[in-house]
Amino acid sequence: MENKTFTKIRSIIFQLALFFLALLLPAFKFDFDISTILTVVTLLFTILVGFFIAAATSNYLRLQTIISDEDASLISLFGLVKILQPAMVKKIRNSIDKYMIAALDYGLLDYSEYTSGEVDALLNTIDEVTPTKKHTESLIQNLHNIKVNIISIRQEMAVLIKRIVTARHWFILVSLAAIISVILLSLRSGNIITSSLIGLIMITLYQTLRLLHQIDSNLFLASQLAYEVPQKVFLAIGQLRYYPEYALSRKIKKALKNERYRVGLYKNFPETMEKKIKIVKPSK
Repeated sequence: MENKTFTKIRSIIFQLALFFLALLLPAFKFDFDISTILTVVTLLFTILVGFFIAAATSNYLRLQTIISDEDASLISLFGLVKILQPAMVKKIRNSIDKYMIAALDYGLLDYSEYTSGEVDALLNTIDEVTPTKKHTESLIQNLHNIKVNIISIRQEMAVLIKRIVTARHWFILVSLAAIISVILLSLRSGNIITSSLIGLIMITLYQTLRLLHQIDSNLFLASQLAYEVPQKVFLAIGQLRYYPEYALSRKIKKALKNERYRVGLYKNFPETMEKKIKIVKPSK
């Protein structure tokens, strides 16, 4: 939480610096014709940013879909085991619960890499399920279809979480944005309105690159889905909601003030994920 706050403050300071740079930097001019250069560089910047945003957005939307699909598969899995072998309900509940807790501990963008142990335990539990009634034997195929789907989702997720925009691409985009900014600064005439508009354009260039970074790194998805959507799985399997300690914002605490929920308390986060789980009771 502190890191996010620091990043936000740093971003605001940088944008203010860009704006006041346009107002306070001494005027200067280039001896050559800059109109053609500005047109070419702006067009190239627009094409590249548009391409990368489109590609990153496609990954973002697909990742959003498969995460929802995984949650739905886990809920369906629990309901199916209740029908096939009621004696296995407690074990499958614990396996799903441990997997979801680990997923929230590591975060939306990393959990597919660090939860192999939990998912292997879950898949092994699925293999142990056998129908106890003859009329439910036909449902065993559905159970294995869910298992295959979970494996497929994790494989695809490992590909989708990788970033499209590499360091080389960022160098090109930042260089183009810098060239545009320098040329725009040379167009100032000493008029405060003109300088203010140029300052706002420079801030817009920065925000455009920041937007691309957030989409490419799936930060939008992490903030929207990371802690609230998975709670449906916990509720479906009859467990209390779970939140890592660092994820408990004031908004979440306020929403949960009338219900019981679990919190993961880390001993030395993020150096170690060792923790104890505490149940928080409703405030009176």
